[in-house]
Amino acid sequence: MQFILTRTDSYWWPVIVSVPDPEHPGRYMKQELEVLFEAETQEEAIDRLEAAESLTTAREQIEHERKHLTDVVKGWRGVEDDDGNAYTFTPDNFRRALNKAWFRQALYRAYRESMSGEEARLGN
Repeated sequence: MQFILTRTDSYWWPVIVSVPDPEHPGRYMKQELEVLFEAETQEEAIDRLEAAESLTTAREQIEHERKHLTDVVKGWRGVEDDDGNAYTFTPDNFRRALNKAWFRQALYRAYRESMSGEEARLGN
């Protein structure tokens, strides 16, 4: 296949979230979803990293991290509510999910993996 130079690079990527298991203390459950990433350009990445250097408070740093995830995550599928109904991707729902540390960590891990040029490691 020939290389296609696109205006934006959007793609679905699997995300595995390790969530504390409420039934087994000290253990985690693996939960999976797919996220629609829109890769940042090299210039955007440089700007983001340079902006992060001047942040001094924890609140500033966390808000900067949230903005990064909001910029690169454009959708999800495979997310459900407590009753098993599909949980629609909206800005409010995404902010709610970002409040969970394990969700943020899983997104960062998946985004880094997707940018590495290697296949996703499913089932690990």
